[in-house]
Amino acid sequence: MDIKLVSVSEEHYGKRVDVVLASLLNNTRAQVQKMIKDGDVTLNGASVKASYRIEGKEEFKVVMREKEALDLTPYDLELDVRYEDEYLLVVNKQAGLVVHPSFGHNNQTLVHALLARGDKYSDVNGVFRPGIVHRIDKDTSGLLIVCKNNEVHNKIAKLLQKHEITRRYTALVRGKLREEAGLIKTYLTRSKDNYQKMENTPATGKLAISHFKVKERYKGYMLLEVELETGRTHQIRAHLEFIGTPIVGDKLYGKKKDPLYSAGQLLHASYLAFMHPYTGKFVEVSAPLPSYFTQVLHRLQKDL
Repeated sequence: MDIKLVSVSEEHYGKRVDVVLASLLNNTRAQVQKMIKDGDVTLNGASVKASYRIEGKEEFKVVMREKEALDLTPYDLELDVRYEDEYLLVVNKQAGLVVHPSFGHNNQTLVHALLARGDKYSDVNGVFRPGIVHRIDKDTSGLLIVCKNNEVHNKIAKLLQKHEITRRYTALVRGKLREEAGLIKTYLTRSKDNYQKMENTPATGKLAISHFKVKERYKGYMLLEVELETGRTHQIRAHLEFIGTPIVGDKLYGKKKDPLYSAGQLLHASYLAFMHPYTGKFVEVSAPLPSYFTQVLHRLQKDL
């Protein structure tokens, strides 16, 4: 453990303290946010929030603890593989499972479970993300493509960039919409007030487009099918909050505790389809809703 006094000049005026300290300390923003949460960053003897705005000429006291090393020890976890050939596989990820190791999620991720299978995977995105060409959130369940070599990884990445992979999600949301179907278009970037969230910022955000259809209506809730046209971070979660129908159980974009279900967001990547970049065959994969999801739907159906 080491203690550093970090002086911040006026050139950083108005910036968030987690952003500035991450740059000055050569750490990731997630690492600095954890340090702040753990009380390891103080100003004049008092703890600060990650959203604190720099005024200039502050001196922060920072407790530097030993960094947690990333671990790639295989994790023996049975995976629900819905499609596999010599080039790639499509896995149905369970909710609560992080996709790849990172600060704060050092082990027992999907990557660790993939390594336990003994296969070789692409390393385009680094040694700690073998095979991972796209991802879904920890509390989102459903389908994910995993690549077995760099060549197929790059080809799948191009299909994603060209929007040539159909990705459909099933979401249970709170609220009502008049439309039976529609398009959501925003420009997403990190929220200035909460770095964990994405928000619509037309001046600086990246274009994000989602298409939705109403599959079922309940009292105060709806079951939606959402198809991605783009694939931004938290896109579906942010988009559904944007139109006033947040996903049930989503504590970041919805209510802190939904009376219907609060053990995780009811969002499931249910369908993937694409032309295989090597075989030229049409690959179509689906995954049924998890049992906890269907149980909630059965409760809603009884109230109709």
